[in-house]
Amino acid sequence: MPRSGTAILPLHYGHPPKRLYERMVSLGGILSELIVDKFGSTELVTRFSDPLWFHSFALALGFDWNSSGTTTVLLSALRDYYQNNEGSVHVIGAKGEKLSTMGNQAADLEDHLGERYVASLMNTARDVARVDNNLLQDGFDLYMQFIVTDGKGWSIVQQGLNPNTRLARRYHWNSRINGRIYDDNRSGLSGSEKLSAVLDLSTAASSRNRDHMVEASGERPERFSNVPGDSRQMALDGSMASGRFLNMDVRINWKKLRQIYEYSPQGFDDLFRMKGVGRSTIRALSYLSEIISGYSPSFSDPLKFSFALGGKDGIPRPVNYADYDKCILFFSDVLGRKGFRRETDIMIENLARSGLMLR
Repeated sequence: MPRSGTAILPLHYGHPPKRLYERMVSLGGILSELIVDKFGSTELVTRFSDPLWFHSFALALGFDWNSSGTTTVLLSALRDYYQNNEGSVHVIGAKGEKLSTMGNQAADLEDHLGERYVASLMNTARDVARVDNNLLQDGFDLYMQFIVTDGKGWSIVQQGLNPNTRLARRYHWNSRINGRIYDDNRSGLSGSEKLSAVLDLSTAASSRNRDHMVEASGERPERFSNVPGDSRQMALDGSMASGRFLNMDVRINWKKLRQIYEYSPQGFDDLFRMKGVGRSTIRALSYLSEIISGYSPSFSDPLKFSFALGGKDGIPRPVNYADYDKCILFFSDVLGRKGFRRETDIMIENLARSGLMLR
């Protein structure tokens, strides 16, 4: 799936009204089951890795059109639906301090999906979190992760926040990456504003710099301790720092570089997964790699709205609960007509065609 774009969402606090959330659980689950019935569960799981489809689905259910809470509410509603209804789709996830509960949630999936599958899935989830948090340094700190899976495929949706700008970003991944976590394999970055200077070591344009980071980690750190800052050399975190050059003595954790040197990583995967190697160390090694090899990393920043029943905050209009309940009843009836597939397909196609004509 090609990268669809970037969406940036303002941070919103609080919770949706109970009567709206209960309807979101019902309608979201029913629409999901209609997709499963027609296209299969793997197709539904895959669609959650498309940031534009994801956002349109949330809007159709009546949540804020531009809220960071869209991510949590939509996926929580889907999780609540499948916890109370039989189905092959499973949703786990949490945000903030509750992220530590992901392991317990994953353990509950082992009876359904198998221990080996769940272990592999959680390892991949940790890897893509490291990619979005450490290799893509865009000023957003990851604080939320959800996994949607049917055992045949999965989608991972993560969200980062920037408390200074009060904006959020959403990062989408899908199992079609087949373990390839580098070189532009996200499904999409879900915003409206492209930043001017972002350190992106996850892109193919940074592959040579990544390779030489391992070479730099094999050099004794003392070799670089007297390298002067150069006003012509832009800081790797220039978009987030006031200065335009890197002060080597202040910015580099020499103790950590010594630990990496003694660890002697054999490849970038070893370096990337080494405990304690975070953003600042990755940034420093990328800088040193450029000094040694001359290969610089990428600084390029790697966004259809639809309204159906209104929005929680009255934008573009208040939620029409009478229409909401009619939609739930109608699609529940359609879902119950599983023995009349051709009839229901024609019904939905006619509705879609009528909607296009009305526009």
